[in-house]
Amino acid sequence: MSNENIVALLNPLMSLIYCTSLLVLWRHQRHRTYIAIFALSYATRALCFGILYFAFTQAMPVLRLTANVLVLSSMTLLCVALSSRYRQRPRYGVLLAIGTVALALLYFYQFVEPSLLTRALVLNSGMAAFCLLILVEIARRPHRTPVEQLFFWFAILACLGFLLRPLTLRMSSLPPAQVETIYWLVVSVSDALICSIMGLAIFAIIAIDMMADIKVEAQTDALSELFNRRGFDLRAHDALARQQAAAPVTVVLGDLDHFKSINDRFGHDSGDGIIRIFSRILRKVAPEGAIIARQGGEEFVALLPAGQAAAAHRFAEAVQAAFEEATRGVLSDECTPTASFGIAVAHPDDDLPALMSRADRALYQAKSDGRNCIRQR
Repeated sequence: MSNENIVALLNPLMSLIYCTSLLVLWRHQRHRTYIAIFALSYATRALCFGILYFAFTQAMPVLRLTANVLVLSSMTLLCVALSSRYRQRPRYGVLLAIGTVALALLYFYQFVEPSLLTRALVLNSGMAAFCLLILVEIARRPHRTPVEQLFFWFAILACLGFLLRPLTLRMSSLPPAQVETIYWLVVSVSDALICSIMGLAIFAIIAIDMMADIKVEAQTDALSELFNRRGFDLRAHDALARQQAAAPVTVVLGDLDHFKSINDRFGHDSGDGIIRIFSRILRKVAPEGAIIARQGGEEFVALLPAGQAAAAHRFAEAVQAAFEEATRGVLSDECTPTASFGIAVAHPDDDLPALMSRADRALYQAKSDGRNCIRQR
């Protein structure tokens, strides 16, 4: 096998390796559909270069056009995968326009007025246009991670590579057949490099997303799907540090009344159901920007954003009313769960333990006053 053939086979083999690796990842991360789309992009790319290898060795123009269709499809899928990762609707209209114009010109200069140079310019310009869409997608993000920054610069390098490749065909001092051979080698080597750097960036993005999920899971209570104590404390400290004297934050502690007796009479599954109902109501009623957590057992906490102190009592009343309505008859006609609340508005010199302590004393007062009521300190 010649060196040219070995180089030509690099692309389909590398693309298949990346495709297989991505599919293995997706098998364990089914909720990340963008991984499957990335895998499909590499599968399409592997098929493209496999066909292109035979197109050059067998001199079949139809296969060349087929390979061009596939490589443009691969870039389209790359753009769709990135948009999916950002939970944005892909720019299907722009993607379709780029692909349609490029394929129409490729067909014309393949079968009507054959011109290798023009086809190279059209195809590489189309690929560069897809890279520009990727750059725009990443640039729109207000806060980019270092990995996203790396992906951004890799996309720039890929775009420059696509734009510079046709210059190989301007080497007029060489015979046409030799120039085409050199161009084919340049395409093979440069695409292998692009495949590698983009693949590494894609895997780095997936790793960052998985780590973010692990971090969220470590700070989330599985039963209520609210923050746990650790998740709450991290965010509450930050909210306290950013508050101003004229707009303090407010803590609302909530506790389910006689919860132990509910577990004893109706079982822990019923108790878990009551906790889920209460958690859902907290999420629904809380103002935007509130930090809500399950402190443990039947105790919950909500830190309302700065300037919401006056609304804290109304918030607790709304939760009480909604909770009573949602649980009426859930356990039995004789038992409707209720909740007590303690409220504390932050003082300028408060740290989180001091603020929580005052809210806890207010909650204790509510319990002492007969439960199913709201007290503030």
